[in-house]
Amino acid sequence: MTLTACGGGDSGGGGEDGDITLRVAWWGSDHRQRITEEAIAKFEEQNEGITIQPEYSTFDSYYDQLTTQVASNDAPDVFAVEIRRFGELARGGVMADLGGKVDTGDLNEELLESGAIDGTQYGIPTGANAFAIMANTKVFEDAGLELPDDTAWTWEDYLELSAELTEVSDSGVYGTQISNNDAWLRVFSAQQGEEFYTDGQLGITEETVTDWFQYQLDQIDQGASPDGPRSVEIGSNVETSLIATNTGGMGMWWTNQLGTLSSGSGENVELLRMPNAGNGGSGGMFLQPTMFWSVSGNSAQQDAAAKLVDFLVNDPEAGAIQGSDRGLPMNSSVLDAVRDGLPEEDQKSLSFLEDISDETDTPPTALPSGAGEIPNLLTRYSEEVYFGRMTPAEAAAQFVSEANSTLS
Repeated sequence: MTLTACGGGDSGGGGEDGDITLRVAWWGSDHRQRITEEAIAKFEEQNEGITIQPEYSTFDSYYDQLTTQVASNDAPDVFAVEIRRFGELARGGVMADLGGKVDTGDLNEELLESGAIDGTQYGIPTGANAFAIMANTKVFEDAGLELPDDTAWTWEDYLELSAELTEVSDSGVYGTQISNNDAWLRVFSAQQGEEFYTDGQLGITEETVTDWFQYQLDQIDQGASPDGPRSVEIGSNVETSLIATNTGGMGMWWTNQLGTLSSGSGENVELLRMPNAGNGGSGGMFLQPTMFWSVSGNSAQQDAAAKLVDFLVNDPEAGAIQGSDRGLPMNSSVLDAVRDGLPEEDQKSLSFLEDISDETDTPPTALPSGAGEIPNLLTRYSEEVYFGRMTPAEAAAQFVSEANSTLS
């Protein structure tokens, strides 16, 4: 993304009658669109004179659209951004300083720090989640196998169990599906004592990346997951995942995706810790802001925009409407107010996050510019390995080189 210090321009200004219109942009599923618009309607009820103009899109087109808007001085007044893109946007002068404009007194302090750069609060976390193993209990039951002890299992255990699930299940049912999410590589490298990013470059070694690619290849070779073509076909869409379609026993997903997996499968899906390296080191799991709300640095209505952000993260009614879709609320007062009314899947996610709270690493801080391209690089090189066009070592060497030339 090529960024300049520009923002909402005149788009968020008031009309002749003094009313304010705020443009608000986000990405996500139809469900997220519905609940966000419901929360926005509640805000408009409480704030006469402020009208919200939603700008919703799919994730695939969101950042292309936002980059175009930023470059043409037409950025939304309020927009959602994930941590991979956050640092790049904030350093590019796109975001307003929200310090003192949003009440952060009840927000999780560690997560809040992830939305700050050099002491300036550019983003307010919407909530938190963790990357974890999900298990479809119906697939385990049909296979006659028990769920593993997730406090003690290793990557070798995960591979063996996944292969066994495939072997004893009906044709077309697999133990797990391939994931090339950078969150998994972050966990995997942390277990080797390596930071994902260090001084604006990758902090992980070629050896660790090689082992990570090799593990994916082992999953395919041992029948734990579908072959390369089928894995690429499945992709990373949670709604069409093996778990959601009852054709897979396990998979790696964010905790806020539990509801989609459960409703899609119609079965009980359990949350499990990520396996460990068996070396007695860090488990590597971490809490991460699901995304941030930010305000355009050139919005003509920054105070009103900050008021909307404050409402979305601090108001109990807004919290109840949004649930865990953007992560479980990390405002302690909101969480206390909505806890008993959370859906069953959200209750499970909350209990899981509380169970692992003493085991998680510090949340990531703002990532280097270019970090938003790392997932695409990992996917591309993973596919080279799946299809036998590169060895894990060759893919790792080229990934590390290309990633470091992309980061700044």
